[in-house]
Amino acid sequence: MKVLVTGATGFIGTHLCRRLVAEGHHVVALVRDPSKAAELPKERVELLRGDLSLFARPDVVLPACDAVVHLAGVIAAPRLADYRQINFVAVQHLVQCLERQAWRPKRLLFASSLAASGPSRDGALRTEADGCAPVEPYGESKLRAEEFLRSAPFPTTSFRPALVFGPKDPATVTLFRMASRGLGFRVVGSNPGLSWVDIDDLLAALLLLLADGSGAHRTYFVAHPTPTDQASLWHALGTAVGRTVRLLPVPRALLYGAMVAMTALSKVFRFTNQLDEKQYQQLTAPGFVCSSAALSKDFGWKASSDLPATLRRATEGFRGAGWL
Repeated sequence: MKVLVTGATGFIGTHLCRRLVAEGHHVVALVRDPSKAAELPKERVELLRGDLSLFARPDVVLPACDAVVHLAGVIAAPRLADYRQINFVAVQHLVQCLERQAWRPKRLLFASSLAASGPSRDGALRTEADGCAPVEPYGESKLRAEEFLRSAPFPTTSFRPALVFGPKDPATVTLFRMASRGLGFRVVGSNPGLSWVDIDDLLAALLLLLADGSGAHRTYFVAHPTPTDQASLWHALGTAVGRTVRLLPVPRALLYGAMVAMTALSKVFRFTNQLDEKQYQQLTAPGFVCSSAALSKDFGWKASSDLPATLRRATEGFRGAGWL
């Protein structure tokens, strides 16, 4: 199989390209900066220069592929409008670009998010049958893209990963660094539940979804069957890095004030704000927990790694790369 992968040099993308090649597949990797492609396999990987704006060009011709995995997107945006532009409008451009090609993918996989479904209530595991109620612009943009893809002229699968842990992930390394210093935090009066998934288990799910020969549009959560919670996660992180983690209680009002200040400063000094409205809403939500029962039922997927083993392997990967 030949697979077009966007976001190929990102955390999930790099791991996915390696896994696809190891399984004997060929990859066309969309790469904005060729220097970041150094960690991709040298064989059976074709580099396609460009970013997501490439798909808006009416004259672009893409290499013929059997499937597409769209991973590229923005998690922390400089401006709120960027969530919509990059996570939704760019998906429209991708589908329209594929429609203009002389070939059609057998399936397009779209990296959505648990945030598209919205937070859980009373600790209940969210399922694909539940109505969606995202609480921040990131989740809203992902949900809009999901809704658009259900009318695509070829089969699509929107997969909603929970919190992904694995080696060399820039999105979670901050948690490991804090734990290595013996510090964690929680919002006063809350201990939200959190679903999570090991990177290798996520990749196993993606390979199963790529092999889906049906003509249906699908949506699946991808998460370990046993969620954790904020306090337990910090404890597990401490064990993984070999430190006792002290949890600092952060009042909601203080967190909100920090969000407002960071948002203002990011506009003045033009840096990517890691504590914007999206992050604030997620940190103060009652929890994000979901069930992957549908994925297991339809494709036989099963998570193979427990949380301690997952965090231990991630820690080893961070240390091996000099990130910790």
